[in-house]
Amino acid sequence: MDETRYTQAIILNRSDYRESDSLIICYTRHFGKLSLVARGTKKIKSKLAGHLEPISLVNVLVVKGRGFDYVGSALGVDAYLGIKDNLNKIYYAGRALSCFNRLVKEGQPDERLFLLLTSWLELLNNYSSIEFTQENGELFFIFFVLKLMTELGYKPEMYQCLNCQEKIKPGKNYFNLKNGGIICDCCLEKERQRKAISSNELLTISDNCIKLLRFIIDNRFNVAKKLKLEKKIIKEASVLTTNFLNFRL
Repeated sequence: MDETRYTQAIILNRSDYRESDSLIICYTRHFGKLSLVARGTKKIKSKLAGHLEPISLVNVLVVKGRGFDYVGSALGVDAYLGIKDNLNKIYYAGRALSCFNRLVKEGQPDERLFLLLTSWLELLNNYSSIEFTQENGELFFIFFVLKLMTELGYKPEMYQCLNCQEKIKPGKNYFNLKNGGIICDCCLEKERQRKAISSNELLTISDNCIKLLRFIIDNRFNVAKKLKLEKKIIKEASVLTTNFLNFRL
């Protein structure tokens, strides 16, 4: 392995490490997720500290160490100030980076994941803070989670029943959180008779929620700011997405 590597990185998390250092968790464009020691960042005169804040895009020089690799230098590219000047945006960005950090493993570089994360942060950063509401935040978070899950191979089946493979029809349907997809009412009754499914694995899903999740999976992030939805449907999609995510964390 090279002694030094240069790349762009999104800072996911920063925590204290030893007396004057920090442990930085970042996702890099070329090397995937890395855990790096940033030396002296807790000192008042540290030049690194200001460039290594969570929710930041930086150019970083990674230097090989005996235990942890460490940050040789860092230069901020985008501090996402449009996120950091709004508490609601900070909250949803923090949630997104936290689930990204927990789902994505180290040592598995994937530039698509880097571009997914940066494009979502740019969307959140550029959205008007005055118009940004809790419903906007929930919708943006749903978009991010479903896109991330899809990239990681957990794309939910939204068009056919997981059991009978028949096309989903409007009416009474359920989302199987464990297996990641919709199951029709007929198949659910059969599963219950065989006692092959647990109630905590299921959520009832409305026709409108099915349409919304299909739309999200099939479209890019930038359409999120154009959607006008009732709070009820956003809440249903949020509960379903969060529970689907929790089954994989």
